Amino acid sequence: MKIPLIYNRILILFFFIANIIILDQVSKKWIINNLLLHEKKPLISIMNIFYVRNYGTAFNFFSNNPGEKNYILCLISSIAILIILKTMYNNTTIENFFYNIPSAFIISGAIGNFIDRCYLGYVIDFIDFHINNWHFATFNIADVSIFIGSVLFIYHNKYFLKN
Repeated sequence: MKIPLIYNRILILFFFIANIIILDQVSKKWIINNLLLHEKKPLISIMNIFYVRNYGTAFNFFSNNPGEKNYILCLISSIAILIILKTMYNNTTIENFFYNIPSAFIISGAIGNFIDRCYLGYVIDFIDFHINNWHFATFNIADVSIFIGSVLFIYHNKYFLKN
């Protein structure tokens, strides 16, 4: 029996999402097993591996009183994940397949950070970009995935939805 093309594309998206989540979780596990909290290891002149715990959201917003807000952040994250998954499901037609690629990046990152937040009570961040003494917010692979998905989503909406 021949599997319809749309199911192949859904399967591709599923494996894509799963691989990013696995890469994110394996990298965080490596950090936990090989670095002490707040330990910094230089990689290249502008990047360190720096193990920190983020009790807040992006850029460490809402990081005060982490225990109280963690349940709320887990709830908000789970609702956002379900909304994105529903949107992806509604866009499974062949014509809308490429709309789901940015969503796949975003959902991968959201799930990766959701796992940390709900099981650990914080998100593990470890990528530290800097120029001299100025440091960008420390982040992780899930954050990179969310960023890439957001950029692709903006690009898609700007250039492809015009037509």
